[in-house]
Amino acid sequence: GGGSGSSHLETVYSLTLDALKKSANHRLWFNTSVKLAKLYLERENLVALQKKLRELHDQCLDAEGRDDVQTKGSQLLELYALEIQMCARTKNALRMKEIYPKTINLTSAIADPRNVAVIRESGGKMYMTEKKWMAAYNEFLEAFKNFQETGNAPRAKMMLKCVVLANMLALSDINPFDSREAKVYQEDPEIAAMSQLRMAFDSKDVKTVDKILKDPRYKIVSDSFLRLYVEDLLRNIRLTVLESILQPYRSARLDFLCQELNVSREELTSLLVQLILDEKLGGGIDDVNGFVELYGQSSRRGRYGETERWSKTLRRVVGALHHRLEHVTGV
Repeated sequence: GGGSGSSHLETVYSLTLDALKKSANHRLWFNTSVKLAKLYLERENLVALQKKLRELHDQCLDAEGRDDVQTKGSQLLELYALEIQMCARTKNALRMKEIYPKTINLTSAIADPRNVAVIRESGGKMYMTEKKWMAAYNEFLEAFKNFQETGNAPRAKMMLKCVVLANMLALSDINPFDSREAKVYQEDPEIAAMSQLRMAFDSKDVKTVDKILKDPRYKIVSDSFLRLYVEDLLRNIRLTVLESILQPYRSARLDFLCQELNVSREELTSLLVQLILDEKLGGGIDDVNGFVELYGQSSRRGRYGETERWSKTLRRVVGALHHRLEHVTGV
């Protein structure tokens, strides 16, 4: 089986390493050690991986005990690529943030695009957890180009999905499908769906966005990473649509808005409160009669006169959001 095959491989690597150490063939010892480290990562033997990485890192230091960037740049990059993947598995965000800037300095040197791709993908995921959407978009785009350069089509395709997702979350005007590299995948059904998603997003068609996101054929919600951000994406588009729906009105029925956005009353209230707090909307929620009353942005006095009206709603929603936040940070 796979397990016995990889443990046999581990034995072969260990014996080879012993022989190489005796013959003082440092380069070959290093390359074989990296292969063994990759095997540990694959098998999730993180204790052995950490020990091996420490051993390898010692070989990449200068006389002062600092990273020997000048002569060992590409080896260091390979190690950091492995350590970043280990951080992702162990959810060690703190160590990841410490390593990441070092890797970016190294990638400007001549580097293996396979390592650059892995590092950039991890960086994108790190920024996504921090909700730094534009930074994540840039990282995923670099990962996509590097995976494509190495001929790794499945990973390149996955990165293109991440590129589109981060781009929409950042509310960016840049269309990722305008790039030469992305056009290669246009015919692929999953990527074509992402393109349709982007078009629906641009035209503020919230129902189509909802439909595409939840269609199992396009493998968006079935992917554990993409699924984490589907709610963020839907919330972003709903806020944008809600703002544009309300633009011409002085008041609107809450039931009508729920229907238009395909959301519950509770979710709608939360969206309205966010628009009011972000000062994109001046108004108050009349929960009893089921209306939102609006007034012009210029009417500052009116807005503060209405504060009391929606403050009760705000307190209720903040409580709900706080509960949701505790759930998220607990994960």
